[in-house]
Amino acid sequence: MLFEEFFRDAKSRIAIVGTHPLVPDLQNAGARLFTDLLIVNNDLHITILAESDSECFNQSLCVDTPSSGTRRSFSTLKVHRDRVIGKSKSDGLLAAISSLLQEEATPAVREGILKRIRVRQLNLRLPLNIVLADGRMWFSVTTQTVPTLNSYQEIPPGSSLYSSLLDFVDFYINPEKGGIYLSKPREDLIQMYDREGIPRGIYPRDCFYTTEYERYSIWGFVFNREGELLLHQRSPYPLTRDGAGLWDKSVGGHVDLSDSSTSITAERELIEEMFLPEAEYTKYIKADLGDIVHFGEWSSVKRPEHALVEEILGLAPADWVMFRATDSDGQPLTVSRVSDRRFEDDNGVVSWKRTVFRSDVYLFIAPWAYLDNEDQMHKLLQRAEGTGAATAHKLVTLGGLRDWITDREKEGRERDTFTDDILFINLRYRGMLEGFAEFVKLLRVPGE
Repeated sequence: MLFEEFFRDAKSRIAIVGTHPLVPDLQNAGARLFTDLLIVNNDLHITILAESDSECFNQSLCVDTPSSGTRRSFSTLKVHRDRVIGKSKSDGLLAAISSLLQEEATPAVREGILKRIRVRQLNLRLPLNIVLADGRMWFSVTTQTVPTLNSYQEIPPGSSLYSSLLDFVDFYINPEKGGIYLSKPREDLIQMYDREGIPRGIYPRDCFYTTEYERYSIWGFVFNREGELLLHQRSPYPLTRDGAGLWDKSVGGHVDLSDSSTSITAERELIEEMFLPEAEYTKYIKADLGDIVHFGEWSSVKRPEHALVEEILGLAPADWVMFRATDSDGQPLTVSRVSDRRFEDDNGVVSWKRTVFRSDVYLFIAPWAYLDNEDQMHKLLQRAEGTGAATAHKLVTLGGLRDWITDREKEGRERDTFTDDILFINLRYRGMLEGFAEFVKLLRVPGE
């Protein structure tokens, strides 16, 4: 069977689930064929669901073996997948179609046509490959070999298998169902954890607004040498989807797939969110800030304060200090809780979604004279605010934060002012933060 024979009679709908069996035709002839079909048929919509990295890897375990008739490595499968979804905006199937349309359609027509084709990464399991063209459907199965065009079998309409696979395709595409697990090309993905804290897969952020599973993150609390806590006001909508405009902890973020530990995440988030000029993690490579020195777990019981004070005061003037927070039992603090996330749409209508975070907590101490007053704070954070990473920043004492929250609670406005995380930390762990703030005050340089 030829590649174009699947689609040339389609007038309203084309759906492709799984792209490996269509290599190389989908990459080579696909852009030209789909461009012509979309130009001729104004009602045609095309959806292409490509394999995820996890699916490519899982398939390679079966097909990259001596017993496989068409041996393919993970890297090879991933390369072919990337040629469909694109590794950048300038490549991939959509980019090729857009380029062809520039020669044959006006900008308005081109924009309308591109809205009728969706290329997404499928992050759920892929038990088989499907091609749907209006009322006709074909399927193939990946076993110990990668299927080809000739592996597809047509399914007669009206059969139980046809009905079942049609429901299967619609489930994957419907954004109210399995479509929530689809991701756009190059979209950030994060690790999903079950309620036991075991990693179970890699999925887009939008699917995590549920209490069925968890996402892993870090909370970072930055103190100056006066014992004041840095807060940041989240960017407005639409730069920030949830919690837009609310006051939040100093820094925070998801654990990246490449992070070897949450301490690496914490360092990266400190640098990225505050836009500190550190070469390892950001394009701002002016390296006059020194290092972030990790002192391990914060425990005033296990580690005498006077010894820590001497160590920290012996650091270079530009060094930042970092601790892993501990709970009342002296164990590394990981907060696992249901969090209510605030959303506000274009019309100002507020809604709430629930999600579950598993968050390791870190404490930072800024160098002397970097963050000790408002002028220093603005100088340090002006890039973050100028680029939209945050709307504003504020230095507060823990007592001041408590009073601020209390005042907003009396007005019934606390959830319109602070993130759920800040309200929780003030209620549950303010004592821990107050103890750390008192330790930080011991680090004041005498006479300055």
